[in-house]
Amino acid sequence: MNTEQLKEFELLRYLNEQQLIMLANNSKLIKLIPDQILFSAGDTDHFHYFLLAGELQIDTGGSAPISLVAHSADAMAPIQHQRPRQYDVYARSGAAVLQIETSTLQALLREAPGDHYEVKKALREDQPEDKQLLLDIYSDLRNNKLVLPSLPEVAVRIRRMIDDGTNNAKKISQAVNTDPVVAAKLIKAANSPLFRGTKEFETSSQAIVRLGMQTTKQLVTSFTVKELFKTSTPVLKQRMDVLWQHSIEIAALSYVLAQNVKGLDPEQGLLAGLLHDIGVVPLLMYAHHYPNLMNNPQTLEKTIKDLKTELGPLILKRWGFNEEMVATATHSENWNYQHEGEPDFADLVIVAHLNQYMVSEEKLARINKIPAFRRLFPGENTAHQMTEILDQAKSQLEDTRQLLVA
Repeated sequence: MNTEQLKEFELLRYLNEQQLIMLANNSKLIKLIPDQILFSAGDTDHFHYFLLAGELQIDTGGSAPISLVAHSADAMAPIQHQRPRQYDVYARSGAAVLQIETSTLQALLREAPGDHYEVKKALREDQPEDKQLLLDIYSDLRNNKLVLPSLPEVAVRIRRMIDDGTNNAKKISQAVNTDPVVAAKLIKAANSPLFRGTKEFETSSQAIVRLGMQTTKQLVTSFTVKELFKTSTPVLKQRMDVLWQHSIEIAALSYVLAQNVKGLDPEQGLLAGLLHDIGVVPLLMYAHHYPNLMNNPQTLEKTIKDLKTELGPLILKRWGFNEEMVATATHSENWNYQHEGEPDFADLVIVAHLNQYMVSEEKLARINKIPAFRRLFPGENTAHQMTEILDQAKSQLEDTRQLLVA
């Protein structure tokens, strides 16, 4: 057995030459005869096994047995490394298996060069995958390696120009036009029932004049954010689509409610609704490395709930949003959220959520006990006033949804 042979295996390829020599000297070669059992379902041994030669059979209990042939792609990973063992594994022909104590392998992997998820998982395989995900995120956060989504370039450029005092619609439109999709959406927004005047516009420059600089800034950001809610993993794509639809709904509700609250800009409310769950995006990206977690919706949702309010504010701060917007990602579902002074956008997003969750008359009757609701609608107002506002704005709600969906 030489080090080049060991490098074929997924986990071992991350070790350097000296570590592989140490591994070879601290492992055991097991030779199996046909039908000899390597381990049985329920075993809790403390070894990792790698198939060097021959063929093994995995008895799945229900469906047909699975064959594992040395040097095949399926044989590059440790053999059924979960503990307790899930299945019986035995030799189908004569076979050679490398047996390595888990503690020895983990000690070497801790010193392995580079930063790889396969190594992290091996070091934490005694932990459930939701805990592994949490530990990976906190480790990357501590070491400034956390992969966070970036705001699309066109949105960054336009936000910077407007924040720096650029009031020239032609200059802003030139930046907008670098992204034809965003330009088309901005023109469509200016001509939509939400902003329409007496004349229909055909250029982004005209649209910006009608909308104004601040509204243009918020809408361009809103239109580009959708690009972040994407993944190529089928299971996670479905969850990402659900997240985007939820964000649209909260954004539409926040937009309409803000029009009835003094001091809250509706377009900023729209953006707050879209971004309040932005912390879920990197969580779903990280979850890609944990198949069992991806396929366990209940555990995945609990992990998302536990971590999204920590990651969301980090992203919004990195994007340069103010503390009031950052608070929407921190407190979006904190029904007891308290603060002094006038209502803020976190209050707005909280009440938008409550409107979705408290659908029955009995539950709606309790909404006026929520601090955020009392700040938005002070005095003797009840949930019925809010439902009346939303009932009267049904067409506006739908127009807002369509603006974001298009």
